[in-house]
Amino acid sequence: MNTFLLALILGLWSGAAMVFNLMGLGLRTALINGIIAGLLVGNVSLGFEIGATTTLMGIGFYTYGGATIPDYVTGAIFGVVAAAKTGDSAIGLTVAITLSLLMTQMDILGRATTTIFQHAADKALASNSIGSFEGWTLAGMIPWLLSRAIPVFVGVLLSDNLTALADFSANFAWFSNGLSVVGKALPAVGFALLLSYMDVSKYWPFMVIGYVLFAYMAVPTIGLALVGVTAGYLYTMKKGAAK
Repeated sequence: MNTFLLALILGLWSGAAMVFNLMGLGLRTALINGIIAGLLVGNVSLGFEIGATTTLMGIGFYTYGGATIPDYVTGAIFGVVAAAKTGDSAIGLTVAITLSLLMTQMDILGRATTTIFQHAADKALASNSIGSFEGWTLAGMIPWLLSRAIPVFVGVLLSDNLTALADFSANFAWFSNGLSVVGKALPAVGFALLLSYMDVSKYWPFMVIGYVLFAYMAVPTIGLALVGVTAGYLYTMKKGAAK
């Protein structure tokens, strides 16, 4: 299969898999992407190897509070293609890890641009235009689709010359740095959304305790969770006893 056709198929699949993932179908995994890429390059065992390894690398990562994580799912595609073209799975894994980290920037861009569609959907709902609201909501998947389809298509297209791909990434380092700044704000936005559902005016002492433990005493997340569970249990018991 020529490089252009390979890039086109993998780009379309990567974008479609992202949409399927948003629909809850769960087809977007590093292992599945690795196997599909392996089938297309004519080496299924290589696809299993790269896909399984990147799956293990991604265990424990999740976008809690809107955090951006390495995209090992997309990295698996690049890893298989690079390994197939160089004949070295070690190079493939190196490429997979590097581009998984680079893809965090595209994830930030995809998340940020969905707000355009979200605001349009909010306006449509405010005017009781249900059809328009549904249309804008569905259109919100477009940035997610393009944030995976375009990088995969361009990356695989340039895979005949891995040096050119590295140079391309270096030349646009300023863009990546800018998105990194935006990405650091995403967890704050995520937690702000969570706080908006809580009665902070009533339970603010717990929030202050959590902040002090984290900011001034460097208590890790698991420790904060245990303190929260304990505080919630004591509060519930006291409230029950008062009744």
